[in-house]
Amino acid sequence: MLHNPVSPLTGRPAGLRRGRAARGSLEKHANPLISLISVLAAVAALTLALVPPASHFLAGRARQEGELTARASLLAFQVSRRAWLLEEPGGQRGLAQILSPAASDSTAEYRLLLAPDGTPLMAFPEEESLPWPRIAHSAPVLVEDKVVAQVRVIRSLREELEHTALIALGCGAVGLLAFLLLRMLPMRLLDQAMSRAAYLAAHDTLTGLANRASFQERLARDLREAEATDSSVALLYLDLDRFKEVNDTLGHSAGDALLREIAHRMSQGLRASDTLARLGGDEFAIIQTGATQPEAATALAERLIQLLAPPVDLSGNQVSAAVSIGIALSLPGQRPNAAQLAHDADIAMYQAKQAGRGCHRLFAPEMNQCLEERRAMERDLRRALARQEFHLAYQPLVDLPTGRVIGAEALLRWNRPGHGPVPPDRFIPLAEESGLISQIGFWVLAEACREATSWPEHMSVAVNVSAVQFRGGGLAEVVEAVLRSYALPASRLELEITETALLQDTDEVIATLKRLRVLGVRIAMDDFGTGHSSLGYLSRFHFDKIKIDRSFVQAMAEDVNARAIIHSMVGLSNTLGIRAHAEGVEYPEQAEFLRQEGYAEVQGWLYGRPVPGPEFAARYISAPAPQEGG
Repeated sequence: MLHNPVSPLTGRPAGLRRGRAARGSLEKHANPLISLISVLAAVAALTLALVPPASHFLAGRARQEGELTARASLLAFQVSRRAWLLEEPGGQRGLAQILSPAASDSTAEYRLLLAPDGTPLMAFPEEESLPWPRIAHSAPVLVEDKVVAQVRVIRSLREELEHTALIALGCGAVGLLAFLLLRMLPMRLLDQAMSRAAYLAAHDTLTGLANRASFQERLARDLREAEATDSSVALLYLDLDRFKEVNDTLGHSAGDALLREIAHRMSQGLRASDTLARLGGDEFAIIQTGATQPEAATALAERLIQLLAPPVDLSGNQVSAAVSIGIALSLPGQRPNAAQLAHDADIAMYQAKQAGRGCHRLFAPEMNQCLEERRAMERDLRRALARQEFHLAYQPLVDLPTGRVIGAEALLRWNRPGHGPVPPDRFIPLAEESGLISQIGFWVLAEACREATSWPEHMSVAVNVSAVQFRGGGLAEVVEAVLRSYALPASRLELEITETALLQDTDEVIATLKRLRVLGVRIAMDDFGTGHSSLGYLSRFHFDKIKIDRSFVQAMAEDVNARAIIHSMVGLSNTLGIRAHAEGVEYPEQAEFLRQEGYAEVQGWLYGRPVPGPEFAARYISAPAPQEGG
């Protein structure tokens, strides 16, 4: 995966400016948090630096005070037992033995015997030599509850202070280290988080390319620079062909792997000054500057098509990665507009898809007219559905050995107001893209079943089902409701599907086909032989009929291979117990060849063109004789 903030595709920061802007915004909002982190780190550091030494000093002082209190009280008690010496001349010397510190005392003390008014009477040792700081405690000498003297004991706290200083030095170092860690570590994590957020704001997480917002910012900047330097900018829009089929058949993880591989391959065809971005889904875009146009843009498009042409291996599945490319140019002397340039590139890309995919198209003003026509047709399609402007035409299905008409295929027709008949291959794909096909398909199914109820019981009606109808779900329920509504036996309805429908969520589609089979509806595979995996579908589901594509029938007169394919297909159908049907029969020679090969059914202009329902009934139902050559 491509996750380097410096784009591996261009060799320079992709979306860097947007990333910096996003980071600046994040830092602005993070300033209060940064201040709070600094304050908390300082409080923690001061706590570590001050609390232990202060606690040690206060604990030592408390211990010394406790000892002094006990010592002063003990000495006062001993003096009170010999208090009579205080009244005798020279008797105070008799108290020296009590007040003099013993040689074994580990702590230096200064002891005083004081008169009740605080006047010193005796001191041991005679000269005070205790260093600062000092603490003292006095205890009264009581004789019959009368204070006759005081004993004061003084000690130095210098040793405690020195120990406290050493501890404070160590704790200060620990506090400083804690401050650095508590501030720098969260700040580092916050900086990494902001850098990651800024990166995500400017890049696509799947491919590591610039994202849409970053790309739009870069495009606007390049257009401003091009206007200032009177140079040109080329914008290429790229869309993968049939990418959804990969997601539907192989899963989204395979789709993601394909997108990463596509991004990697496209990077190989770019210059350092080009900018590549993923706009979303399977859409990519490239900005090309500093080149002679349109030659450079078309050369780049052709180079990308070649780079993406080799199949991509996705866990053993070979997947084609063809791409359609639209190119729009902002040439010198023009006033560039990012939105208009993107619009033009998008239109050109759509034209490339319309031209057959796997190619590129350079935007031309007349393409706007094509887009407007497409939008107008879509609006008219919606109106046609609401106003019931569609109608069905029925082409006879003929039992080839007897020449008997055994049913008809219902074909959708549309007379567009102001334009006349529109070929199905023009409006049906648009209906599928716009999502109208489900409603239109329901109407076709209902109308065909309604018409078929007036036909003889041996005649069936065939209805084409779009792949979109399978993806929408509920097809079996819709079919069951329509059959019940018109009291048409399920065995008289035949649904025709193409391989495209089977490519969409195959397991779910097969389950839907099985539900339809349970209803009694017959299932036919249409256009058989044109897909790359038709045989695989035949092994997963037993179709009632396979309809050989008309291209083989039309080519068999000149193409030996076409005749061989027709022969092999009927052999396959006989082996699988499936009825073989050939489309596009226009000449008696074709019908005779198919009869000899053993085909069961045919349809084509030799037996009749598609006609409205009443005309079909008049021509093929009321007539007693088979209609061959009509």
